[in-house]
Amino acid sequence: MTAASATAASASTTADGTAAEAARVRHLLDTTAARSPRRSCFLLRVRPDKLADYLEIHQRVWSEMLQALSACGWHDYSLFVDPDTGLVVGYFESDDADAARRAMAATAVNTRWQAEMAQYFQQPDGGTDRILSQYFFLP
Repeated sequence: MTAASATAASASTTADGTAAEAARVRHLLDTTAARSPRRSCFLLRVRPDKLADYLEIHQRVWSEMLQALSACGWHDYSLFVDPDTGLVVGYFESDDADAARRAMAATAVNTRWQAEMAQYFQQPDGGTDRILSQYFFLP
């Protein structure tokens, strides 16, 4: 799923529930000059009872996983966490973030890593990254 389609799916209605407002938001996000194919930001939700383990495992990410991320074009990759809620914010840059996501998803090491990480995420979909739309950028 591309960033645009993920956002479109989540923006079918807005918090106030109006389709017109959702369409206006979608238009603004689709046409903003701040959009970039080079930057990607996403959300994950970690189970609070597994957060310490999740953070600990990220202190020793498999070297094969790190190599695959780099080979697929990911750089300046960071993860941030709200320790009170388990909300994880991920950010990375690439020449083409959508292509880098697709390339990484196709690797065997990513499949193994995601299977290992599944136990840490809130269910039903806390481990499915929700891609955020960029609407502002200060170079």
